[in-house]
Amino acid sequence: MSTSDKHETFRGDVYDLIELQQLLMGPHKIIFEGKSPYQDVLLIETKNIRLYWNEELVWNSLDERIYHEALVHPAMLLSDKHKRVLIIGDECGMALREALKYPEVSHVSLVPLSGETLIAAQKTHEISEINEGAFSDKRVHIFQNSIHDFLRTENHKFDVIIANFLEPETKELSTMFTREFFKKLSNLLTNDGILVTNSASPKDTPLVFWSIDKTINSASLHTLNYHVIVPWFGDCGFHIAGKKHLIWNSQKKIDVHNRSLPENLKKWFTFSQQVKSVKNQAVINTVNSMRLYEILKNKEQDSDDIKELRHLLSNSHRLLYDGGKRGDTVKVLETCDVRLYLDKQLQFSSLDEQFYHEALVHPALSMVQKRDRVLIAGGGDGFAIREVLKYPDVKHIDLVDLDPLMNHIARNIHKVSSLNKRALHDKRVSLHQKDIQVFQKEQKELFDVIIVDLPDPGDKMLSRLYTVEFFSQLSNLLSEDGILVCQSHSPEYAPFLYWSIGLSLKGTGMNIRSYHIDVPSFGDWGFHLASKKHLQMMHKKVSVPYQTLPEDLSELFVFPSKYRSVRENSHMNTLSNLKLHEIYNYELRW
Repeated sequence: MSTSDKHETFRGDVYDLIELQQLLMGPHKIIFEGKSPYQDVLLIETKNIRLYWNEELVWNSLDERIYHEALVHPAMLLSDKHKRVLIIGDECGMALREALKYPEVSHVSLVPLSGETLIAAQKTHEISEINEGAFSDKRVHIFQNSIHDFLRTENHKFDVIIANFLEPETKELSTMFTREFFKKLSNLLTNDGILVTNSASPKDTPLVFWSIDKTINSASLHTLNYHVIVPWFGDCGFHIAGKKHLIWNSQKKIDVHNRSLPENLKKWFTFSQQVKSVKNQAVINTVNSMRLYEILKNKEQDSDDIKELRHLLSNSHRLLYDGGKRGDTVKVLETCDVRLYLDKQLQFSSLDEQFYHEALVHPALSMVQKRDRVLIAGGGDGFAIREVLKYPDVKHIDLVDLDPLMNHIARNIHKVSSLNKRALHDKRVSLHQKDIQVFQKEQKELFDVIIVDLPDPGDKMLSRLYTVEFFSQLSNLLSEDGILVCQSHSPEYAPFLYWSIGLSLKGTGMNIRSYHIDVPSFGDWGFHLASKKHLQMMHKKVSVPYQTLPEDLSELFVFPSKYRSVRENSHMNTLSNLKLHEIYNYELRW
């Protein structure tokens, strides 16, 4: 789940670098920091606060500042005045925290949309620490009735209106994104006032994003649109609106303290051609025609937040708040998050590494007929070994990892060895500190299962570990009934890379089956199984304890059509035509 590139200051995509920068600016404890001949290593521990509303993750303390600083500061910069501010939503006070940084602000009206979330925020000390005591500021006036009552009774105008809504997935939520609602907000704006609202993701749901933009315009407002990468949530969209034409002035700089804003925000206002191509299909959302809800109601309901919440609740945590009635329930959790970064790319998070490692190990171990001998290439953190050791009939495991520092951390750093259940101390495990290519040439005995958990092919050298030739050499170490599994990056974020790894495995003549699982810290992550014999997926079940997999493993082998559509353009990676590192950089180094 990592990559290496000696010419860059960090590994992999930009998400990890942004998130790490946020962590280092907040409360944290460095457990281990070191450097090997192969990589820089940073092991860090943080307290992670998360708020779930109706079992849906609303924010987490790892990256909430990225979102709330992006929501508030561009609008404040565009506004010539911000004496009076209206904030809708934001029951936890994070957007409020940002608005109060401006000394010219003399009055803020806060209108909560979820009464239970406001109660949770007011009663939870940890949230007060995150919002820096924003609710106790004398400039803040909290309106206790509904937003509709506020809009009906409020007579004062506002210089800035900040709206923080949930995505319009229901009819009730969709009313916040109607032309009629935006007209009411417009009536509360001064002539030079600025409105900003969060939106849908322009990457994931571009039609909804542009439809919200078109709806705002239909309320006689002019818009500027932008989007920001928030690591835990992906690409988040926003709309700035005013009664006059708006122009982003790159010369104006945000001069209040912040943790995440780039010096020049101009790149936020640019969109890919693919996203822009949907704009002409946008529709207007009105009270009588809930078009946004119609678009989203056919979308598959995302159960990932529910799975993650249940996983967190089943492990070590503190429940800071749990309350509410049906339709407005709130949970606030505090968890301890141990995170390993290699060359500034996240290798694992203790909160969800089980999702990845259970998916890496158990499909292959469940399908193979015999599992006496197992080879693991990479996986020096010991988590894959932990899962393999759950099978009592496994007699021998060879772990091949080039970096001695990783073995040291996995064996001797308590925070990691306790997570991997001291797997590297098991007598069935033999450690080999060497290149896997050297090991496979020296090896004579066959393996029933081979687990390839190597770094992503981010450079030319690593790309050689994903060639037809290399996979062919590994297949020579595989027993006749054995199974090889290879981690293969994300079919969602790097589909060309993912299917190219699968095609390269197929080039060995082995039979291939592909599958994937959502890992909260990384998104949708993919794997390929390979075997000399035909692989039959007959509703296999895992016979050892696990936490995150579906009861029926066949569910993992189903892909949405948007993932499969890229497969026909995949590229076979060979020593004479190395391409995976180029594909990796194209898809992930944006």
